[in-house]
Amino acid sequence: MTSIHRRSWLLGSLAALGAAGMFLGPDGWLGIDIGPVGAAVLYAALWLLVIHLWKHGEAAFPADAPVAERQAWVAVAFISLITLHWLNFLMLLPGLGAAADQISNPASRRFAINAAMSIFAWIMVSGVVRSGNRDAVDLDERDLRIQHAANRAGSGLMAVLIIGLISALATLPGLFSPWLRPLSVANGLVGLLIAKTLTECAYIVVRYRRAHA
Repeated sequence: MTSIHRRSWLLGSLAALGAAGMFLGPDGWLGIDIGPVGAAVLYAALWLLVIHLWKHGEAAFPADAPVAERQAWVAVAFISLITLHWLNFLMLLPGLGAAADQISNPASRRFAINAAMSIFAWIMVSGVVRSGNRDAVDLDERDLRIQHAANRAGSGLMAVLIIGLISALATLPGLFSPWLRPLSVANGLVGLLIAKTLTECAYIVVRYRRAHA
């Protein structure tokens, strides 16, 4: 592993540490307010990662990794981050009481801001990766086959989750009926979309890594 690769992993680890800090605070498992510190570490690491990829885009990834695989790695990182924000959002909802049924509440505003910043950083990093590989072929026949297989995997997971939810509602209506409120259903649909997209991108990464093994 080269020094550039080690630097990439270090910045990625710092970003993951910051995301964990945001997830644990301020009302998280540790009982202390480390949320702002985690957010500062996370977004500082993301901006440093953007600069690092801009300067060392080619060397930051394995030499045999095509553009589609590099974009998939970036997508996995940022969708995982959005997933953490979404889970943290769900954890905060029970403590809001009646405000949890309002579209705009402290938890939803915080989630919207974090998700928007994550998507913006995702676009920036993806643009840097793409600009460093302008001469490469975006999608060849193998890339298309892997993408189609990833779409099938994501759609299959979503179908399984939907069938499982319907079965749970049919067999345990008393347990799940309190969750059948418009915003709760909307949050569930957002979670399904996140799970589908994350599955597709992770599948792409695994397929490419297996091909290179």
